Amino acid sequence: MKCRKAKKLVLSYAELKPPQKEMLDDHVNSCPSCSYDLALYLESMNLLKEGSQFEESEEFWKGYRVDVKRRILPPPFWSRVKTRVEWLTSLFRTPILGPVPSYVFSFALIALLTLSLYPGFLFSGNREGFRNNLVVYEGGLLSAIDNDGVTIYTLEGR
Repeated sequence: MKCRKAKKLVLSYAELKPPQKEMLDDHVNSCPSCSYDLALYLESMNLLKEGSQFEESEEFWKGYRVDVKRRILPPPFWSRVKTRVEWLTSLFRTPILGPVPSYVFSFALIALLTLSLYPGFLFSGNREGFRNNLVVYEGGLLSAIDNDGVTIYTLEGR
């Protein structure tokens, strides 16, 4: 028997018929590689049988959750901060009712800016502020004198 066929038979060793088992055993006795594979397979099968017969005691589950939580390491501080910041920014990136609220918000912002830049839209009545009493007639300007920050204009009389 060749090693290639023997390795295939090792995986189904428990289901082999007696003549096939004898042929495999003869090959395993003469081949150290296949002998190692069969020994490893049989040992694995024995461990699986022992593991399936395990019966836990009442105390096994008593502190199980606490023990597992203690062994699991919490994420690093900066990882938790990054997660919270990403969550907060996702609130601003995700529209609540689709794209409509963003259009409404943009329109309202533009309208408020327009109204604040042109106060004539809001106040059509009398506005307080700088008043200029300078009246220029059809005649020409004769002179302008600066008197301590106050400019005095003299006009041509009629």
